[in-house]
Amino acid sequence: MTVENTTPQFDERAVEQIRASLPKGIDQRRLDLLPRVLNEWSRTDLREHLSRDTPAASRKLFAQLTKVGQCTTHLRQAFEALDQRGWVWIAQEIGREEGSPPFPFTVSRERHAEMEERLRQEHDFLRKLAAATQTLIEEDKRGRGQPRNIRAYLVMMDLAAIFGWLTDRKAARGVDRTYHTESGPFWRFAESVWPVAFGTTRGLTAAMKKWAEARKLYHEHSSFLLNLPLRRPEWGIFER
Repeated sequence: MTVENTTPQFDERAVEQIRASLPKGIDQRRLDLLPRVLNEWSRTDLREHLSRDTPAASRKLFAQLTKVGQCTTHLRQAFEALDQRGWVWIAQEIGREEGSPPFPFTVSRERHAEMEERLRQEHDFLRKLAAATQTLIEEDKRGRGQPRNIRAYLVMMDLAAIFGWLTDRKAARGVDRTYHTESGPFWRFAESVWPVAFGTTRGLTAAMKKWAEARKLYHEHSSFLLNLPLRRPEWGIFER
């Protein structure tokens, strides 16, 4: 399944597997609402999350930005190394290409001044372009404090909210003390939803770990369940 181009569907079989992953004693009304909630999530927030760049796409973009920044810096430095005569010659050639008389000595002083001003503006643009690309690259290195795989992080936040609504338990990461593998009620729930959202369970372990680390640092929460009653008031999401 190509997640970027399709909306995942939580059909009856998928929902039954998700229900089977849940702990006992969950409110029946919320269990009955679960298919609606999951498919509404798929149609809205999940679809938006999956439209974001993958880590591979982000790496490719920032590699391109790095190349642009390097080329821009080299060209700007070459501009700065020119003496006045070099600037004049370039200005004259630009004027000739744009229809001025073919011989440099026939180009008016006003035309020279205009072309030189344009070169200064181009130099200033190159300086700004180099600074902008460098800022983006540095922000990518820092990660702005967020996990690199932002799609997985946003999905994990939504799953934590849905799990909390269903079970009246706070979603938490669990690790088996003996085997040091992911475990616990929230893990089993996420493990049942993840393949429907992404078409594979690959990446879930890393996403769970990064989500737990980020939540401790930033205390961020999903807005999906907060917005859902506004979109679907007739469902009575928080009623029992």
